[in-house]
Amino acid sequence: MPLKKDYSYGIIPIQRKEDKWYVLLIQQQAGHWSFPKGHADANESPKQAAERELFEETGLKITSYLSEEVFLEHYIFTFNKQRIDKTVAYFAALVEGEVVIQWSEIRSSQWILLSEACEKISFPEGKKLCHSILKLLNLD
Repeated sequence: MPLKKDYSYGIIPIQRKEDKWYVLLIQQQAGHWSFPKGHADANESPKQAAERELFEETGLKITSYLSEEVFLEHYIFTFNKQRIDKTVAYFAALVEGEVVIQWSEIRSSQWILLSEACEKISFPEGKKLCHSILKLLNLD
């Protein structure tokens, strides 16, 4: 069965409170914990898609990007008997707002210390991504 390529874009939503770094994790309806992400609409840039998905899924808005670096997550999975080769491009950003989750896609959300988030994230690729953010912020 041929692999189908799939691309998504997301934000790693970060807040700093009392000299501690927190990240928002979302729990997908399937049960796993990750960062907000989704597919681009027609004519959207990767950053525009990531910002829109962040707002749709969490109600949060970006105040500033922490880096121009793009953090990539890559994995292969099967969905409806189709093998999918997925690449997700993430941007690390400081965010603001009240979390209002999109119940149709998200089961729950949690602000968690960035240093603890890597353990809570469900899949190995997401854990690697989390460690890259720790490195970016010199917390590793």
